[in-house]
Amino acid sequence: MGEEDHHHFEQPGYVRALLAAGVHAFNLGITLLDSQTRFESVNAALARETQASVDQHIGKTSREIVGDLATQIEPTYEKVLRTGRPASVRLVGQVRDTPETGYWFDHCFPILDKSQRVQHLGLFVVNVTLENASAEIFNALATNQKYLSARAPRIIEKFDESVRVYHSSLRKSLKELASPSTEAARKVDSFRLSMERLDDDIGLMRELIYAVLDQFAIPNC
Repeated sequence: MGEEDHHHFEQPGYVRALLAAGVHAFNLGITLLDSQTRFESVNAALARETQASVDQHIGKTSREIVGDLATQIEPTYEKVLRTGRPASVRLVGQVRDTPETGYWFDHCFPILDKSQRVQHLGLFVVNVTLENASAEIFNALATNQKYLSARAPRIIEKFDESVRVYHSSLRKSLKELASPSTEAARKVDSFRLSMERLDDDIGLMRELIYAVLDQFAIPNC
């Protein structure tokens, strides 16, 4: 027992706050990986995305959990471990042998020890499948006379702008949450509120997509 404690990684305060706040996140997947990129902590939102229980993740690699989809995130893990700098990537594919194709935005960031060496990795995962599907639908609508009307181009243009702003805000928010130097990271309550706000924003964007699709009488994705 004492031997395990001796080698146990002491999580920085902002990481503990991150994981604690992540317990309540519904749309924002959060995980902590060791230097061998094995899962150490996973929230319920991420478990839903990988379609595996929280306990099934612990001690496993991404490849063992999601299958070949991991080939798209593994180079990012290696890059962050090597450079000590955060990096983002978009994943497209299937989780293991599931038939549905999904899209995810992943933001990986380094967690440093007292010697400023990368000891662990943190990872945010956001499912952006609905955004991609709706973009394809609207591209098709642009040439479909059945759905075109005087207001359709304005609705689609406004929606596209909303998605662009959302994606920009998403990237900025994830970078801020992952940074140990931000004010939010130093104050646990502010940190938790920032995460809750981001989690709500993700949900609101999905509601907006469904609302816009309803304008064209298209069945929800």
